Amino acid sequence: MRARMRDAVPPVDARPSKSPRASIIERRVGLLDPRPALGDERAMRAARDSHASTPRARAETEASRLRAVSSACAKFQRACERRLGKRWCSALEGWLATADATTPAFPRGEKSRAFLVGKLRANGASDAEAETTCEAMMRMMEAREREVGRDAGNARESEARAEVARTREGDVVVLRLGKTSVRLNREHFDKLRALYEMSRGGVDEGAFLRAAYAVVARYDAAQGGQFRFAGGHHTALHGEVFDVLRDAFGVSCELFASPLNCRWPRYCSRYFDVDGPFGSLGDYSRFRPSRGSYEVNPPFDEDVVVAAANHLVSCLESASDALTFVVITPYWVNRPCWETMARSTFCSHVEVIDVREHGYYEGAQHRKASKYRRATSDTSVIFLQTPRARETNAVTAEKIELMRAAFRPNTDASSSRKSNKKQKCENRQ
Repeated sequence: MRARMRDAVPPVDARPSKSPRASIIERRVGLLDPRPALGDERAMRAARDSHASTPRARAETEASRLRAVSSACAKFQRACERRLGKRWCSALEGWLATADATTPAFPRGEKSRAFLVGKLRANGASDAEAETTCEAMMRMMEAREREVGRDAGNARESEARAEVARTREGDVVVLRLGKTSVRLNREHFDKLRALYEMSRGGVDEGAFLRAAYAVVARYDAAQGGQFRFAGGHHTALHGEVFDVLRDAFGVSCELFASPLNCRWPRYCSRYFDVDGPFGSLGDYSRFRPSRGSYEVNPPFDEDVVVAAANHLVSCLESASDALTFVVITPYWVNRPCWETMARSTFCSHVEVIDVREHGYYEGAQHRKASKYRRATSDTSVIFLQTPRARETNAVTAEKIELMRAAFRPNTDASSSRKSNKKQKCENRQ
């Protein structure tokens, strides 16, 4: 789909907001804002119902997946670090992300092959070297996938389910299943419990611990396993920015999130088999709202962003009510994925935030001692709105000023750099 284009993006509405500046934003303490989601409830139910036949992931399978990816990560580093340098870890996460959602963290097919070959070539590898290295890595992951498949088969044949044990080490919660453990900050563990209770209407402790173990193990695997965490595909906005988006623009649902980094109880995420018990609506592509306001912060991958852009434009073209998408991407001017949105007739404003003036939450925030990280490039905030939304949910200069102030780096962001050595040690535990 091609969005209708125009030559220029209009400026923000200069009219002052009706609400006094001091009272427009209600600050929410903590990782989770539990207030009910606003927006298109019918579309939310339809998206969740479309996943009704998706089987729930087993904790035993996710433990096996985590072990397999952690082992593969070490071999990936040895094979690719010479060419990729310190970026081998983020390249691994990007490569793992090319895997289909039905075979999480196990790249296969031409898309995965093209991604890794392209990374190696871009960093000086010859065609022959890139192809040979890629082929070895693909075979390695195929072998790991077969191992997990065998473990999953054995787990299904066994009627008994091992209990997940929970222990505490200071502010860190350790969940152990057999010989494989996962770790997360107590604040994130409490957040998972709250999401589980809101989604399920109560907490069965044994079932909750198995679900919590499965979701943490899945995202740890997706971020490179326990040998080394990356997390660049899972960075999130600060809570302060989410508060502005909710109270100034009516946003209370995210299209790209996870139980570990979501701000609100309703969100779209990639892995419904592990995310469903924590309130996920499933993949964004099955969510087609016709009204409401939504935050869209996709992984900063051009293929992902262009697919998301086309989906958003399709929803806007079909909507007859007030519909707003607030899209967070790098300032990728002249790239097709960015231009599709910025030059669309639905674009009401683009705000560019300088790299020095903002930061994010870490992608592996559930494991890090510090949640904050400074941005590494300029960020653009693109507002896509139907004509009715422009009238009822105008993007004003005052609202933009509040948003920019919320984006500014937390003081913890600078200290996080000083604790890099400590974090690396934690990542290897």
